[in-house]
Amino acid sequence: MPERRDRLLTQRLLALFGAGWLVLSFPLLRIWLGDATWFGWPLLPTALFASWAAIIGGLAWLMESRGGR
Repeated sequence: MPERRDRLLTQRLLALFGAGWLVLSFPLLRIWLGDATWFGWPLLPTALFASWAAIIGGLAWLMESRGGR
């Protein structure tokens, strides 16, 4: 049974990697270019930070939830 959990964790980590690669790719980051702001903050740095924080949060959640089982 542990090998099944390890395989599932590996698949989830690869999915997170793929999602991070996609979200931080330049063609999708071009969406945030421009003069628009969000609460006074420029959209590109805000989107970069939010995406990076979501990836780190997802990674932390995946790694910590494994130990609790």
